[in-house]
Amino acid sequence: MDEPADRGVEDIESSHSVASFANSDMFDRVYHQSMRLVREAADYLELEGVIDRKRSPEKLAPVFACESMRMTTRLMQVTAWLLALRAVKGGELTLAEYAARDYRLGSRTVCLGAPVRGAGLLPARLVELLGASKTLYERVLRLDELLFGETAQAVDANPVNTHRNRIEQAFADAP
Repeated sequence: MDEPADRGVEDIESSHSVASFANSDMFDRVYHQSMRLVREAADYLELEGVIDRKRSPEKLAPVFACESMRMTTRLMQVTAWLLALRAVKGGELTLAEYAARDYRLGSRTVCLGAPVRGAGLLPARLVELLGASKTLYERVLRLDELLFGETAQAVDANPVNTHRNRIEQAFADAP
């Protein structure tokens, strides 16, 4: 495969790491774990979660909504990251296209933020799913940092990301 002449050695090594990971058993395990968790979360939110939400005190509704959205955000970010790598693996996306676009794991402030006040009162199944989604997000974040050689702080130092993170944090801290 031809690599663009203006890419540095680090970029080429990173691309090969990305391709190796995308074709690994570890990728397949993380991908299938992620898809299974997405299905479990969707099933919960569409079925049992509806019942749990109706049974919960009214004052817990915003907490339920906020933490459900946090879980959904985590799972969407992980799924998008994995699907981009799956596209590389399947030949639908070249390494050059992958490198030219922003396929990094996003929404770190929301996904890694502390639970909102009252989250300890949420139904046990939702708390379990929240924990599993956070663990998965943290695992994929470590993989992202290994493959790209940057820390979350370096990515979040981008002025646009910094501004977006401040907005996300402001809404996360709202009563």
